[in-house]
Amino acid sequence: MKNSENKEDKIKSNYFEEVKEWDINLNHNLKKSERRAWWVATGASIIALVSVVAVVALTPLKSIEPFVIRVDNNTGYVDVISVLAETDGTIKEGAQELLDKYFLAKYIEHREGYHFNTSDLDRKITALLSSIDIQLEYADYTDPNKNANAPVLVYERSAEVKIGTPLISFINTETYKEEKRVTALVRYTKQVEKEGELSPLTYWASTITFVYRSTPMAVEDRIINPLGFQVISFRNDQEAPNG
Repeated sequence: MKNSENKEDKIKSNYFEEVKEWDINLNHNLKKSERRAWWVATGASIIALVSVVAVVALTPLKSIEPFVIRVDNNTGYVDVISVLAETDGTIKEGAQELLDKYFLAKYIEHREGYHFNTSDLDRKITALLSSIDIQLEYADYTDPNKNANAPVLVYERSAEVKIGTPLISFINTETYKEEKRVTALVRYTKQVEKEGELSPLTYWASTITFVYRSTPMAVEDRIINPLGFQVISFRNDQEAPNG
């Protein structure tokens, strides 16, 4: 009888020890799992925070970059002249200089070059890139009824005046009545080709003052002069071959 009771007590003791050990292991595993969950949550929070900071840091770098498009009026071919970086809506200085040089070179090409088949187009483009006063001066210069040395009389149908790549430098910038005026010196060469023969090169220097104005114009004219480039002063002098 006593042996039976001792055996029963031993079984109960072993059972409670096992239950106690299981409870200890369970608590240990729960705490371990809880710590792991906290580490995972903390890591995820750090990653999320870093991502937000990265996006905020990169936001100022995202900008819309406008570009100048050149359209060939004869073929309709379109190509990009240059990409212009923009910061807070203001064109960067280097890009603005490229833009100015593009319009100055275009102006000289159409004003000083000559080909009978494109003479009307050259006059139109020159006028669109000029202020009213310069337009009137240029109209008188190219009118054969008013000027005996008008290009169409001098070169007629058989000659072509070719313009070399200009060398452009900016010599003055001023603000007049809240309008920015820039003066540039444009050096270039002329060469006349007539009946397959080329004349000697001549050297020229144009002093040009220009502005950008929001002048109303037709849609087809806006394609030629999208930014309202306007020459307000023009002087053209021939130079000696050595400059």
